[in-house]
Amino acid sequence: LEGVELTLKSLATTLEKFEVTPIESVGEPFDPNKQEALTMEPSDSVPANHVLTEFEKGYYYKDRLLRAAKVIVSSGSPES
Repeated sequence: LEGVELTLKSLATTLEKFEVTPIESVGEPFDPNKQEALTMEPSDSVPANHVLTEFEKGYYYKDRLLRAAKVIVSSGSPES
């Protein structure tokens, strides 16, 4: 486990060195320019049109979108 964690840290450092940055999505408002919605789910804790979970992380290379994040979006509180 320690070896895998060191490898992950090394990869993150290398990506950062070449200006590849991850897109932070969870809890943020949904933005179709940098995120791809897979589905919508009701949630009491997350407001409507905000990201609930992230299936695949998105990345920027400098200012260009390298890969859009694949996310699940909240549809608001469930109806009774």
